[in-house]
Amino acid sequence: MHTQSKKYFISTIVLFILPLSGISIDIYVPSLPDVSHYFNVNQSLAQLTVTTYMIGLGFMQLFAGSISDSFGRKKPFIFAMIIFILATLLVPLSKNIHQLLILRFIQGCTIALTVVPMRSVIMDLFEGRELFKMSTYMTMAWSIGPIIAPAIGGYLQYYFGWKSCFYFLAAYSILALVFAITFLPETSMYRHRFHAGEIFSRYRQIFLHWQFSSGLIINGLLYSFIILFGIVTPFLIQNVLHYSSIQFGHITLLMGLAWFMGTMTNRFLIDVPLDIKVKSCFSVILFSTLVMLAIALVFPLNLYNITVPVFISLWAGGIIFPNYFVRSISYFPKITGSANAAFGSFVFVISGLSSIIGTLLKSTSEVPLASAYVGLTVLCLIIYYLAIEKN
Repeated sequence: MHTQSKKYFISTIVLFILPLSGISIDIYVPSLPDVSHYFNVNQSLAQLTVTTYMIGLGFMQLFAGSISDSFGRKKPFIFAMIIFILATLLVPLSKNIHQLLILRFIQGCTIALTVVPMRSVIMDLFEGRELFKMSTYMTMAWSIGPIIAPAIGGYLQYYFGWKSCFYFLAAYSILALVFAITFLPETSMYRHRFHAGEIFSRYRQIFLHWQFSSGLIINGLLYSFIILFGIVTPFLIQNVLHYSSIQFGHITLLMGLAWFMGTMTNRFLIDVPLDIKVKSCFSVILFSTLVMLAIALVFPLNLYNITVPVFISLWAGGIIFPNYFVRSISYFPKITGSANAAFGSFVFVISGLSSIIGTLLKSTSEVPLASAYVGLTVLCLIIYYLAIEKN
């Protein structure tokens, strides 16, 4: 048994590692226009370098959960992190956009094998109300990526070019690997055979649980808000409105701060019933996205017309997200690796599909982006009320 102080020390290491999945997206976002220019390809192909990463991350999480439940938390993490670091160092050596797309897919696959075991470590160590508190901290740690990564990426892009973002990412990953090897114990108390039939049976049990599935769909749609902002607005803000990559990094830092503030707000609303929080937050999101669309249809493109409604929406989304994550995973205490992998996988699959749609959105006006946000919010509300009827 781990002492309470030991649990929190282990959790600190986990919280340092968890932002990697988001940092790997967000540190690179300010560089998308430069990547498009560097490889002499259209913006859609540059945006697909985000999509392929997310598809790899979403796809591999399905297997990462079973690997974590079968072989523990530490060994899979170390193996995957080494491959991730190698792939990250190879990215700047890409000769064409196709090599970059392949390496980004490998990055997504391997980062899945790092974050799933780390999320499971928290589930291994805590339960009940304490688990809800730690899950909020997990979401806050993940939110640090969208807060600081674009700002760092903006400066790196401005002074050193897009390749420097990946050298920074490799350095962070090496530090995380050293911490894990040195200080992280094995925390898994259960072992399941890595057997295809058993894996399928576990996932069938998980996905047929309607409350679990509705939660992951809602969270996937909420995360799509962040992804669409990341792949559409660099071209709007940098190419159309002519802001620098540093300025864009500051703007995305503000958007990340909104999500972080949402998770912090949720920390103080822990005793408020979930239904009240969800209804209130979705009312705010729907109102702000409708206002964004109405302004976009009437007034010319303006930075504040984009950032203010998105800031409000992300704040409200940050309140909802950790609640659905913890509630869904808590339904399966003996297969937390598989449950959190399934949840994380489809959150990224859903937002990855949204990113494909994002490559089709016109990047000279905010009308398509605002329309997409309204559509995502309406879908969230439909899923929410269907879940209430099924309950």
